[in-house]
Amino acid sequence: MFNHDQGRSPCSTITKRTNQPSLLKRMVQTGFTGYLCRVLEEGIVRKNSKITLLESHPNKVSNLYGNEIYFHKQKDIEGIKRLLAVEELADEWKEPLVNRLNKLTAL
Repeated sequence: MFNHDQGRSPCSTITKRTNQPSLLKRMVQTGFTGYLCRVLEEGIVRKNSKITLLESHPNKVSNLYGNEIYFHKQKDIEGIKRLLAVEELADEWKEPLVNRLNKLTAL
């Protein structure tokens, strides 16, 4: 059982592990960077296991939307505010977004 997912910021590890130099750039371009989940109940997940969304987050912010704002629409003030409104957003995302928002609104 999982609770809340967290978008992944791709890093050079994917290139090192796969020996595919263009993979990192492609992940950023497409927004398909993966995600992490927090385990609430230990168990085994197999390839035929079902994963079912029980409840959507009330803010309706997807990982794909987060990646779009974070990587491609870095000056989208409303988009940044929408991401920061997600209480569960990881500090690794919050801090740079707050800094970016502060710079954009100081202009």
